[in-house]
Amino acid sequence: MPDPASVGVISNPASRHNANGGLRGIESALATQPLVRHLLARTPCEIDAALAELAAARVRYVVLNGGDGTLQAALTTLALRSPFTTAPQLLVLAGGTTNMSAYDLGSHGKPPALLHALLAGRLIATGRQVLRVREADGTTRCGFFLTAGGMPQAVRDCRAFRAQNGFPGMSGVLGTVMWIIGRLTRLLVGRAPFAPLPLTLQTGSTLPVTRDAFLLLATTQRRLALGIQPWWGGGDGAIRITTISRPARRLALVLPGLLRGRPPAFATAAAGYDSVCADTFMLTPVGGYALDGEDYFPPANSALSVCAGRIFEFLRP
Repeated sequence: MPDPASVGVISNPASRHNANGGLRGIESALATQPLVRHLLARTPCEIDAALAELAAARVRYVVLNGGDGTLQAALTTLALRSPFTTAPQLLVLAGGTTNMSAYDLGSHGKPPALLHALLAGRLIATGRQVLRVREADGTTRCGFFLTAGGMPQAVRDCRAFRAQNGFPGMSGVLGTVMWIIGRLTRLLVGRAPFAPLPLTLQTGSTLPVTRDAFLLLATTQRRLALGIQPWWGGGDGAIRITTISRPARRLALVLPGLLRGRPPAFATAAAGYDSVCADTFMLTPVGGYALDGEDYFPPANSALSVCAGRIFEFLRP
């Protein structure tokens, strides 16, 4: 059972679940645990400072209560410039919107209950390797889910749709559902769900390939939210990379199997569907890229160098 003084919690009050009342549940759970340090941090700089404060207090268990972007900021600090002499074990709470990493780690249950389970010593540790993404100017970030092609712009379009729609409830989940229904309707009538964008991908020692891609997804995680596992390719690398690009023939028929990692036999690279595993790859995206839902826009025609990075221990039920 962990000593409460060895536990520190970093909450992002701006993350969607926390901003909608979830933070009160954490505060209530901690009301009877005065030795547990609870820090609020919104920006990467504030998260960096919070981690330094917990390291100085010799915390061994760090609870990250926020969304995927909060986790990405923390992992970048811990992987590149950690203030901890010994890496802490991490518990990710689903305090954000999509909480993709919490789903993969099995820690997407009720945050207060998971916090109680940690303090009672009922969680187990599992290792996960992060993506290390380096831009041409040396800027480096660490996270779990990288997307490029048309998908990041489609996500931005969805956000704009929610923000501009004046009907009640459309600024949240309902707005997202309505936007997705619209994209699926386009798909069912034989149209592309959104516009592709060019990218150039080179994995390992293979030659670079340029595609008009609807989606490139690269991750070291094992599954996405709802148990989706859209990868099926070979290779021994730690990074799973799936690309859907033009012509993406018969996408409506391919999609159900693809989401389970079992696309039909005709869904080949020539048809626009490719999946491979690698430890490193080079990516030149048009229109920027997203890492754990956060958008980044490096200079045009500049390449990203992506590799499998450090392994961290995460706590889960």
